[in-house]
Amino acid sequence: MPDVLCLASRRFVALWIGVLSLAACVGCRSISSGSAGPINQLHLLVTSVALNLDGKPGADGVGVRLYASRRGEAAALPITQGTLDILMFDGNVPLDELSQHTPRHTWTYPAEKLKPQIQETSVGISYRFAALWGEDQPQSERVTVVARYTGPGGHPIYSAPSSVPTSVK
Repeated sequence: MPDVLCLASRRFVALWIGVLSLAACVGCRSISSGSAGPINQLHLLVTSVALNLDGKPGADGVGVRLYASRRGEAAALPITQGTLDILMFDGNVPLDELSQHTPRHTWTYPAEKLKPQIQETSVGISYRFAALWGEDQPQSERVTVVARYTGPGGHPIYSAPSSVPTSVK
């Protein structure tokens, strides 16, 4: 009889270790894991003004943070496929007029090149960029920044545009 109790106790302990291990992993996820469905929303945050990052007079670019998500899910997702573009336009350009304007500068990131920009946040994966415009300096007092994600299906998804003042007058 003692052997039966010992075996039952070991099974009980093993069961509880399994339950506790599972409970400890709730909410855990891997940055490199793929998503169960397509990304269908982009959330773009930009600095409130253009930045001077080279120490020379004048602005050089803007700071950008981007979250990709899927409607109905709380956490932001990693971009594991497709291409992310950050587009900068001269002036204040509404989303419905983007197709009528040519970007002053475009930054392009294939999914496999995004790892250096990843930052884990309390709401999921984000991507941080210092979007420096180099020779493509703005020609107006404001620029509009928009993110565009083109996934495997080829259909582009756009963020809402953000307008940022520059030092150009």
